[in-house]
Amino acid sequence: MGKFKFEIISEHNSKLAKDGIISINMPPCLTCLFAGICMLFCYAQVGHQAMGHAKAKRLRNLELWETDPKLFEEKLKNEIKHAGRLINRWMDSGDIVSVEFLRMMIRIAEHFQDRKFYCYTKAIPFILEVGWENIPSNLKIIQSYGGTKDELIDQSKPFAKVFKTEEEIPADFINASNSDYLSATSAHKIGIVAHGVRKSKFKTA
Repeated sequence: MGKFKFEIISEHNSKLAKDGIISINMPPCLTCLFAGICMLFCYAQVGHQAMGHAKAKRLRNLELWETDPKLFEEKLKNEIKHAGRLINRWMDSGDIVSVEFLRMMIRIAEHFQDRKFYCYTKAIPFILEVGWENIPSNLKIIQSYGGTKDELIDQSKPFAKVFKTEEEIPADFINASNSDYLSATSAHKIGIVAHGVRKSKFKTA
């Protein structure tokens, strides 16, 4: 029997892989409806994630979701089951594309109650429309600064900011630049150092 082929899930993010985390991705920028200054230095537009095969896979994910969301959800459930990972990240590129997509994320989390899911997002309006009270405990939503709706961020809930250097990250923040494990599990205030070839364009939100 050949190795199971993941059509939606990605396994090749080195930062995530060392902690045994897999990801479900969408195309960067195209699905980032509430992106702001982050567009200037988006790491997902360069490097490995911008290569042909990675870019094509993300575009196929979006196309499948838009044309047959039920099939997307069924395939994804099957892939998560086969992957068997305890921690799963939504969107190490791209963002929540709609309220309907968020509701699908919730259904996935409810289906796999023994797994953890997490997501960095600037799509705060979608979160508010669904309601924080309706987000399952095993789906961690991390609000990300740098978008057009930063004023809606609730700092009583997990949130993240990008900084130019490690020295700029406040002492009460977890530095998640090299590992997402604490971000996915326990961290409330998350700091990440800007990286990639576009780092020179970074400005703190």
